Amino acid sequence: MNEKMKGKEIKGKMKGNNKSHGNGMKDRKEMEEGCRGHGKGMKGMGGKHGQRMEKTEEPQEEYTYVRAVETGFDEAVAKVKEELKKDGFGVLSEIRVDMLFKEKLDLGMEPYVILGACNPKYSSELIGIDINSGTFLPCNLVVYVKEGKTYVNLLLPTVAMSVTGNDELLEVAKKVEEILKGIVDRI
Repeated sequence: MNEKMKGKEIKGKMKGNNKSHGNGMKDRKEMEEGCRGHGKGMKGMGGKHGQRMEKTEEPQEEYTYVRAVETGFDEAVAKVKEELKKDGFGVLSEIRVDMLFKEKLDLGMEPYVILGACNPKYSSELIGIDINSGTFLPCNLVVYVKEGKTYVNLLLPTVAMSVTGNDELLEVAKKVEEILKGIVDRI
């Protein structure tokens, strides 16, 4: 739950899909009990919609693999690139989100980069199985700083690829995920 919302009542309609909420949740008690209309939870909330969000040292979501690292931001980014290269991956894209937000929105934030990593062997295997699987490429790794601590975060390929329902694609995604988790662990 947002720090500003703690101790306050939630009143009025919730933003978003109000159809499943009618008039929305009326008070804090209902918010803490959870939303009956979502089962696992609203998309984007990791199944935690309507529940208290406890702060953890290392943020972990169902769709990502996150590790806090002892190095600074620049060193972590360089190390991720180096380790990717060792396992046959290249960085196809690098987006400095913090700089982009500063330039376009005049919004200041701690360092944050998205690295689009690709291994031609596995990418060609995926596209050979299903030409549309290229929409899942490249694999994204994020390096960011939060409250002075540096994190490396991987979007889990098996979670992303699971929407296809294709077992052949999932087998390749499992191999890629093992390699990329190993890279994150080495940073």
